[in-house]
Amino acid sequence: DPIAERVARNDAAFRDSNEKIVGLAQSFRGDLEAPLPVLCECADISCTEVVQLTLREYESVRQVPTWFINAPGHHRNGRGWVSVVATCEGYEVVEKVGDAAEIAIELDPRGDADE
Repeated sequence: DPIAERVARNDAAFRDSNEKIVGLAQSFRGDLEAPLPVLCECADISCTEVVQLTLREYESVRQVPTWFINAPGHHRNGRGWVSVVATCEGYEVVEKVGDAAEIAIELDPRGDADE
């Protein structure tokens, strides 16, 4: 489905940017509980919303390649290809479903290249 592909690719682009932000933050500090600004990973490519979560929270989301961080309410931009799995203070965790989930897994920067 072309919409599922666009949703997954847009979200993956934001996830890649956040991986760079987190990598820089880790090199400067190791505090897992300090607030960390990350980009909303919703499907709206023009979204510029920034949410705050700790490095520990960020890492827990990254454990599942189909999970993404969204600003509250931004799950609607997923056009039916996401479901909210957790509502946290200042952000939501959404899971890609169907075709969008498959593409998100393929594009996961932490995925094992040998699989």
